[in-house]
Amino acid sequence: MESRFNRHADRLAERHGDRVWRLGVDAGFSCPHRSGGRGRGGCAFCSPEAGLATYQHEGARLVEDLDEQIGRAVAFARRRYGAKLFFLYFQAYSCTNLPPAELRRVYDRAIALVGREAPGELRGMVVSTRPDCFDAEKAAVLASYAASGLEVWLELGLQSSCDATLARINRGHGAGAYAAAVALAGEAGLRRAAHVILGLPGEGRREMLNTVRFVGDCGAEGIKFHDLRLARGSALERAYPAGEFAPLHPSRLPGLLADCLEFLPPQVEVMRLAADFLPGAALDVFPPPEKNRLYRAVEAELARRGARQGSGAERGLS
Repeated sequence: MESRFNRHADRLAERHGDRVWRLGVDAGFSCPHRSGGRGRGGCAFCSPEAGLATYQHEGARLVEDLDEQIGRAVAFARRRYGAKLFFLYFQAYSCTNLPPAELRRVYDRAIALVGREAPGELRGMVVSTRPDCFDAEKAAVLASYAASGLEVWLELGLQSSCDATLARINRGHGAGAYAAAVALAGEAGLRRAAHVILGLPGEGRREMLNTVRFVGDCGAEGIKFHDLRLARGSALERAYPAGEFAPLHPSRLPGLLADCLEFLPPQVEVMRLAADFLPGAALDVFPPPEKNRLYRAVEAELARRGARQGSGAERGLS
């Protein structure tokens, strides 16, 4: 059955002829908002540790060696999913947080390692970062990989378009930084995706829908929705027992996501609908949504409304 929203996985399969699987790695980047001269304590929602996939953990140990990480990721994807095509996903922390020449060395090494483990099977790369950790020189580095034939995505953490919310969660930049980074990446010919968190302190439906409209207005090819989870060790986990905010109940997610999708331009590819945490990595005030069940519930809610992604503008909703 055709989906009522534009699923990223489906579009990748169309572009590359088969399913494409991400190889999530920690390539040794840091976050300028947490360390160094710009360090301001990090975002209130952020875990002290990178949220890498289970295959990058060996018991309680997080695998650090990049060579080992890529070998484990390829082996896991092949064993679990029969994967044949891959994107290299620079996932942990701010993955443009180096001078351009050093960035190229890190990216080149990782690409070479994937080439050794999976010859001819790398189709793209995804770089996750902060919008205030990106400039024209870094855009040019990424553009060179797109010119070589890889599908290159830049994932930018927006979280909210409301500057008051961004200040409240100690994000360290305003919505204008995101708009500027998206424009710069677009000029370089990169595909761009926004990370958006639903349920941030002080936000209601209006603020969340305004963020989705902002993503569409700025121009982006992809979006990742995350429901707010209280990561262990984060400032929000510490604030919750004091009653400083009320987390979003998972039962609200299908309707809220359907609202968001109705206002999202139909060409934007939806990469995820909910956060993904390792067991025990978050304080689960409520049982977290099961991913496949949530996807079905969102599809059902859109069907109930007779709606689909982008149809809100057509129906005159506000």
